[in-house]
Amino acid sequence: MRRAIRYQLTAICLSASLVLSGIETMAAGNQSCSDDLSTQIAQTAEGLRLTLDGKDDSILNKPELLPAGSSLSDWAALALALAGEQDDYDAYKKQLKEYVEQQYDKEGSLSDRKATEYHRIILTTLALGADPTSFGSYDLVKDGTYDYQGDDLGMQGINGWIFALIALDASGAEVPQDARYTRQQIQDAILKEQNEDGSFGLMPGASDPDLTSMALQALAPDYDTDLKVQDAADQALGWLSGHMTETGSFESYGAESAESCAQAVIALTALGIDPASDERFTKNGVNLLDGLERFKRDNGGYAHTVDDSESNFMATEQVLMAQVALQKYENGQGSLYDFTDYKGPSQSGNYAVPVMAAMLTIAAGAGVWMIFRKRGKIHA
Repeated sequence: MRRAIRYQLTAICLSASLVLSGIETMAAGNQSCSDDLSTQIAQTAEGLRLTLDGKDDSILNKPELLPAGSSLSDWAALALALAGEQDDYDAYKKQLKEYVEQQYDKEGSLSDRKATEYHRIILTTLALGADPTSFGSYDLVKDGTYDYQGDDLGMQGINGWIFALIALDASGAEVPQDARYTRQQIQDAILKEQNEDGSFGLMPGASDPDLTSMALQALAPDYDTDLKVQDAADQALGWLSGHMTETGSFESYGAESAESCAQAVIALTALGIDPASDERFTKNGVNLLDGLERFKRDNGGYAHTVDDSESNFMATEQVLMAQVALQKYENGQGSLYDFTDYKGPSQSGNYAVPVMAAMLTIAAGAGVWMIFRKRGKIHA
């Protein structure tokens, strides 16, 4: 009978080993191409926290540092969530919902002049695993895009049109026939703002690498199906390529910045372009990702300009978004703002479910053995 017990225990251990080896194989398969990038993302997330308050700790439950509804705070919540980082997302979601309710109670909307106030919160809400079409008492997608509550989606500049299209597509919401703006009208408004040299800028005639990259992010979903969009995007890519410096960066408002590099990475990956190998974005052996790393500082964060000795919170959160975009591209998961099959931050970047399954398998096997022993089915 002792032999029978040994057989039972061997079977339990073998099944556990098979489950665990399966997890190991799955993890290796999923991470083999992006181990270095995953480490880099974790370091940047740590740098983001250190840049804010000097310690690597949860920051989304600290409204005194990151008040929900502010630009810096919302993008940080989005970046950390999509990076699969551990933080207090429930606390931030609660604070953000309270902010939305307060703004509507006080102003009647999030903003009647800056449509991007809606768009940023729509994207953050999606990253937190919530529904922006029913966030608190309000449909933020309706009020902020196709039925914008303010004077004009483009009142603040082209970024209003750009992020309206990004937020609309990210939400997957259908535009009703009687909407104030159709998706096509929003797209046309972006294309209308393109300069003759292929660039985009905040004001007509102005050229800016950040706005050009953002326009490309908005146009990317239609690149393969709309020749007009494809032509506009190719011209914009040509302008970006021509204005990339020998050090792999871009100059905006008189200075090279990490943010400009980050937005370009997000744009290229949205278009299915590898920023590490595309010859248009490699000069003298230096590519766009090399350029981005020039801004990295000792704490894992990124500086705004190369001359800055300290890391910058906004620069670091945008770099983190770019690294996540690159990871999603490498894993075939679409663009940064593609929330298809996304389950929220609690499901991102970990193997908790299969590991738990393995533990349950082991526990169940051991439990069965103990039950049979107690019932006299297995004798010592």
